[in-house]
Amino acid sequence: MQVFHSIRLAFLASFAGWLIQCPVSAAEPDSQPIPTYSVVVQDIDYYPIYKADLASNEYSGYLRDLMDAFAAAEAIRFEYKVRPVRRMIWEYTRGLYDFALPDHPNWNKSEKLGMELSYSPPLLHFADGLYVLRENAGITREQMADYGTIHGFTPWKFQDRIDQGDVELITASSPENLVLMALAGRVEVINLAAPVAEYHFRNLDATGRFETAAHLLPVSLSSYHLSSARHPDIINALADFLEQNPEIPQQLQEKYRFPALPSGD
Repeated sequence: MQVFHSIRLAFLASFAGWLIQCPVSAAEPDSQPIPTYSVVVQDIDYYPIYKADLASNEYSGYLRDLMDAFAAAEAIRFEYKVRPVRRMIWEYTRGLYDFALPDHPNWNKSEKLGMELSYSPPLLHFADGLYVLRENAGITREQMADYGTIHGFTPWKFQDRIDQGDVELITASSPENLVLMALAGRVEVINLAAPVAEYHFRNLDATGRFETAAHLLPVSLSSYHLSSARHPDIINALADFLEQNPEIPQQLQEKYRFPALPSGD
């Protein structure tokens, strides 16, 4: 058993190295049938964490790479089904798919009522914060007039003030568009995951233009999970995979240049 375990670890390390050097591609056809599972994903561009496109049904980014590494280790295959956010929830809770990604125990509780869902350990911990242009760094909560987020995301951080009409909700189709809107002065306060924000700040040559507005809302840690009502065994296998191979998510986070988590967390 020890020899098999060593061989398996060597394979996983080799596979992780291959992922970091090469883009993910579809598995080669095999003469033996491979167990295949459907994974419904949000039609949202949140790269580099994940990026899904409804028109092409393409799915890429950190979460895809991590799931592919797990699938290779377990000799299974995941087929990704890109759906609009609300449609994804409706179809998933009616049993159309094996898994949902990303998911979280605190999301869509009313829609999931009565479901017995299994959740993986966190596939990623990330800092989630508010950003403002440096020239707006002194804005107070009382002065805050708008809140920018990605279309389809729930603005729970300021839902009460939005409902009261004190803060205008502004949405963008992608993180890139949201950052561009902030640079153009069309929105003052934007909410993004730190890996997503820093990626687009770099790509748009806006590094140093933004500051974290922790005084408006403290930076918090969020997490993404895989969920399933049908396959708790696969969820358990994923938990074992993450525990036994912590270097794989770490190497993938380095590949995508994810920032370190805030100190003290």
